[in-house]
Amino acid sequence: MSSAVVFEMTNPGWQDMPEYQDGPAGQLIAFCEERGYGNFVSLLNGAEDQIKEEQRDAEGDPFAFLRMRCKNGKTWKEYCKNQEPSSDKDGFINGAWGSCLTAAVIFEHQNPEWNQLPAYCADGPAGQVIAFFSECGHSAEEALNRTEEATHQAIDRGNEVPVFEDVYYPVVGQEDAPTCGGDPPAMTGKKKALLVGINYFGTSAELGGCINDTNQWKELLTEVYGFQDDDIVMLTDDQGDEKKPTLNNMRQGLRWLVAGAGPGDVLFWQYSGHGSQQTCQTNCEADGKDETLCPCNYTSGMLVDDEIFDTVVMPLPDGVKLTIILDCCHSGTAVDLPFSWSDEGNWEEVDGTSHSAGDVQMFSGCEDDQTSADVSMGGKRGGAMTLAMTKAIREDPSRNYPDLLDRLRDILQERGMEQRPRLTSSQQFDPNGKQFDLTQGAVPNTNPQLGSSGSHRTHDARAAAVF
Repeated sequence: MSSAVVFEMTNPGWQDMPEYQDGPAGQLIAFCEERGYGNFVSLLNGAEDQIKEEQRDAEGDPFAFLRMRCKNGKTWKEYCKNQEPSSDKDGFINGAWGSCLTAAVIFEHQNPEWNQLPAYCADGPAGQVIAFFSECGHSAEEALNRTEEATHQAIDRGNEVPVFEDVYYPVVGQEDAPTCGGDPPAMTGKKKALLVGINYFGTSAELGGCINDTNQWKELLTEVYGFQDDDIVMLTDDQGDEKKPTLNNMRQGLRWLVAGAGPGDVLFWQYSGHGSQQTCQTNCEADGKDETLCPCNYTSGMLVDDEIFDTVVMPLPDGVKLTIILDCCHSGTAVDLPFSWSDEGNWEEVDGTSHSAGDVQMFSGCEDDQTSADVSMGGKRGGAMTLAMTKAIREDPSRNYPDLLDRLRDILQERGMEQRPRLTSSQQFDPNGKQFDLTQGAVPNTNPQLGSSGSHRTHDARAAAVF
């Protein structure tokens, strides 16, 4: 969409070109609808208007390119200003700064008329990144210049760019919360749900019940909680490419889920598939491991816990209610929420995590160091946690949070399973006095500061309980 908008702004006569009767942005939206992504059209329309407004506002800003947004939803300026530069073994700048510079060079190649935009007349996008780098007090300009030159050469020759970050760098920085300690919002009735189930057909990692899990949750959402079919997006690997849970489609689905959310809105995200762990490259995990979700094309990359938090938790304003169900291995802290409900009946805060304004609770299939089973229960194939939780809710939808968690664990234990689900939250509230309900009772923000200080976590993942 950014390239389409820039094309329109730098080619004022595009309306007279027969091939652009609907405009480049309009063509992108039409293609999105044609490929089965009608749910994203309103998001694209909003993005088009936002990009145009941001380009107009950027005129006269010496760091205009850094107003562009990176994959965690922050502007490059917000993302990079608190990040220390680092370099790889070849001397190229990597990390947040390397990603930002690479994005600027790619922007220049994708938009060859960029120098006609007022925001970039004095200095190009890459030059603005280098200037902001200096303003932040960093002194590795020679390495940054080398990185820019090598990136231009790689793109010209059709080679892989020298800094291609498959490491997700979490957003660092804190700010005072705009609101804290207010009254609960009135619920708006607006609902959105993203359901993801991956069986990994034809691979050595194939599972049997994950797609069934998404169907189980869809039935529960519509029959018990009043969701409509149009409120729900399903990504499963028995559908066409547009609805397969690839890494890119999962990212787009999560962005769709949180886009435009306001106080009193209800969001729900369920994932059933493989979960894994990988070495943490950013030194922000006490056990040295990031928890990850495995898309159907997992050999192309994983969805990392830090990215999940920055994508679906951090953007939510005060009063938005989001419930997350992760039925997968190593899922105990896979969303990196700061508060964990303990066996002693209180919230334990995990040092070094981030705080946010929205109301988010996550039920995991197990602890970080456990696996989640794919089983048959009552003649149905599916994830053990999904089958147990949907059963517990249907038995008694009015349970409070600890009672639901206890019943969920009891059902699993009765069937001889050692996996132990965990409840984590973005807010501290009294779960004993709160009924579990996906659509009611959003908890207002109680965190006076939002964001992360970037300090290392000092709370190790809890060991699995022995039944």
